[in-house]
Amino acid sequence: MFIPFDKLAETSRLWVYGSATEITKEQAQIISQELTCFVDAWEYHKKKLTASFKIFENRFIIVALDDSDHGVGGCSMDGLQRLIQNLEQQLSLSLMNRLNMFCKIDGEIECIPSFNFKDSVDSDTLFYDLTIQKKSEINSYLKPVKNSWCRTLL
Repeated sequence: MFIPFDKLAETSRLWVYGSATEITKEQAQIISQELTCFVDAWEYHKKKLTASFKIFENRFIIVALDDSDHGVGGCSMDGLQRLIQNLEQQLSLSLMNRLNMFCKIDGEIECIPSFNFKDSVDSDTLFYDLTIQKKSEINSYLKPVKNSWCRTLL
């Protein structure tokens, strides 16, 4: 069951997908339409799930799920992954490449392949940590590289 993103519990589980390129208005409309339909029908063992999504900074798709009532697993999570893969193909976006890293450099979001990371940033560069797992972590997912897991790549 789709509900507004800000109404979901702070303990809601997250999946964050970063786009290698900026998401256009047209792409955002299609993503919103597809995700709204998906989330509204999302089930786990025939029980409706309470979930939402948000497109953030025209680069990140954040899907949030309140799994406190029914949990989630297997086929339900596979359905979300299939939808994101379909959106990638349909819209010519790269959303699931976990080797892409995102930083804010000179006020702009830059997508940096992990093999170029140490040559592109320093320890004070702001890094988008897409490994966050709870809605309560959204306000802290942009942090200096020195305060994140990726500091080991420098």
